[in-house]
Amino acid sequence: MKKILFTGLLIILCILTVRAQAVYVDSKIGNDNNPGTKESPVYSIHKAAENIKSRNNDIYVIKLNPGIYILDHHVSVATEKEMTDKRIVIEASILPGDTSWTHEKMPVVTSKALKGEISGLNNWVVSFLIDESHVTIRGIKYHGYFYPHTRYFPIARINKTKTDLIVEQCMFVGDANVSQIQAVFVHGNRVRFDHCIFYKVRNTVVFGADSGDGIKTGNGITNSIIYGASQGVWTSFPDKDFKFENNIVSDCRYVWVKGNANNAKYSIDNCVIVNNKYFQGIPDSVRLNPKVFEITENNVTKEGEISLRLTNTEDKPSLTGVDEPLPIDYMHIVPGTLGYEKGAGLFKK
Repeated sequence: MKKILFTGLLIILCILTVRAQAVYVDSKIGNDNNPGTKESPVYSIHKAAENIKSRNNDIYVIKLNPGIYILDHHVSVATEKEMTDKRIVIEASILPGDTSWTHEKMPVVTSKALKGEISGLNNWVVSFLIDESHVTIRGIKYHGYFYPHTRYFPIARINKTKTDLIVEQCMFVGDANVSQIQAVFVHGNRVRFDHCIFYKVRNTVVFGADSGDGIKTGNGITNSIIYGASQGVWTSFPDKDFKFENNIVSDCRYVWVKGNANNAKYSIDNCVIVNNKYFQGIPDSVRLNPKVFEITENNVTKEGEISLRLTNTEDKPSLTGVDEPLPIDYMHIVPGTLGYEKGAGLFKK
């Protein structure tokens, strides 16, 4: 009997341990008084972040169910727990590439926070403020801020001492005149963006200052689509081994902006870069200006047209009031057209 009871306790402990590996969030059926299990999710990302921060559990993962998440203040991504051999992960519960994934199931995050709610960042609005090393964010769609002329960064890392941030399979969608989105601002090392889509953002990523040692390492953008941005990529300070590979950059004002004191040499590898107004720019004390600087190009296509899969409702409006679901390759390169073979976009396969 004692052996049976002991075995039963072990099974219960194992179940609790498995369930404790992630906290689930659902903007439709969640409740912040719930335990945050898959069957009983919490309502807010802030409540889930409290679980990540607390040292009283073994939770390092937040899973966002399909829904719209409107933040009234930034989410601080940090923990009091031991981070040895651990990562903090904020991800969609259904990821691009999963058999049941559709665009309608992609969790959407935006903000209604007011400017200045983060000390020292008076003109900024931020959704996820990363204040920890070893963080992954994947499978989330970010929409622009509700008012134009706002510096809205869905993801920002200001702490220069932190390292290792991975953002993958995410979409950043905005419009400069309606719902501006700066996308991402990050200081420090090992910041990697992979299989993302940036559509009509102001900046894709502003790679800021180094950690204090004078040069950055481990940063880059790969396998991503950058379309209609004001500035494609902004490297403020020197990088040692920046990677810009397998990307599509089209219809942008600037492809690459470099800080006026940045003398590092960069390379573009295996990319399609077409129909952009300026290839390079450098800011002075007032504004951004076109200026040529050294970039090594390897297998870069600069002629042709990019065809993105967009909605067809304008050409074929529904008379029943029910539109067709978004195609699975929405916002991706149309098969058989320029750049499709690069494999850029949300899907890793």
